[in-house]
Amino acid sequence: MSNSIFSDGSSKIKACVSYINSLNEIKFKKLLQRIAEKTGRQNETIFTLDELNKLESAFEISADNIKQMIEVLEYMFLQSAYHLVKPQVLLNDLVNEQNFDENKAKLFVEQWSSSAKEIVERLKSTHIASHSLSDVRWTLDVGISQASKSKVKRPTAIYEFQLKNGQTQEIEKVQTEFNKDELYAFFEKLESIQSQLDALMT
Repeated sequence: MSNSIFSDGSSKIKACVSYINSLNEIKFKKLLQRIAEKTGRQNETIFTLDELNKLESAFEISADNIKQMIEVLEYMFLQSAYHLVKPQVLLNDLVNEQNFDENKAKLFVEQWSSSAKEIVERLKSTHIASHSLSDVRWTLDVGISQASKSKVKRPTAIYEFQLKNGQTQEIEKVQTEFNKDELYAFFEKLESIQSQLDALMT
């Protein structure tokens, strides 16, 4: 199992890392500066449509691939902030886990080092969710399935998340089922989120 801080988005990173590695370093540095400036800002797009068209011409990469690359780089800044990752750890991750060219990795680390404080502060002060959790209800269901000639119990936990719409104040209900393995994985995610919140609050 990967120890990368980008494990959740690693496939997306590797899908566009060839484009990142092919970029001119000066242009890549300017791209990183712009993305870092916008990361964590609410209701702001990183590039306008006109700017994206100019990037397509400057980078000689399709608009869709440029958008994917921008989304990935923003995700990487966000993950670096959530984990409060150290520069050397980040560099090793980019080179060894994400297949970044070493020079591109160093440029990303340099930008992260200079922008980390501002990004973390913006994330602390920004409320980006349109809904908040009002209540959680749950129940257990023991379903019976026919396996060959024997009946097998398949217990599941059914959760109902009651979400309050921040604008209308109305409660919206979302139900989901978990089997044992899925519930365990869900709680592992919650623990990871809790540790990241604790880090941001310190």
